Amino acid sequence: MKTIFLAIALGAVLGLADGASAWFEPDARDQIGSIVLWSAMKDVIAGFLIGIVAVFVRSKLVVVLWGLVVGLGLALLVALQPDPETGKHYYLPIMVPGGLVGLLVGYFTAKYGGRRLAGA
Repeated sequence: MKTIFLAIALGAVLGLADGASAWFEPDARDQIGSIVLWSAMKDVIAGFLIGIVAVFVRSKLVVVLWGLVVGLGLALLVALQPDPETGKHYYLPIMVPGGLVGLLVGYFTAKYGGRRLAGA
């Protein structure tokens, strides 16, 4: 359980930073509070999914790549939703930080997550 909790905590902290990066998009500044909240929640879910895989998989590379896939996948789900006011999609500003968060959560969980169940 230590591994899963580490991944969730990392997801929450990095999700706050991910959401705060929306400040650099002028169209999103008036919605910064909800963006930070939903980003943190998205990355807590990503951390949970990454942590579960990290418990059962021995390969650090697989966990890191899974983190990237989960981060990009969840970010894509968010990016597919258009801005309610402008109708624009923000793929790059959403998916780059989301993928980076997934990559970092995967890396640090694989490196510091503790004991794995798959014979490690």
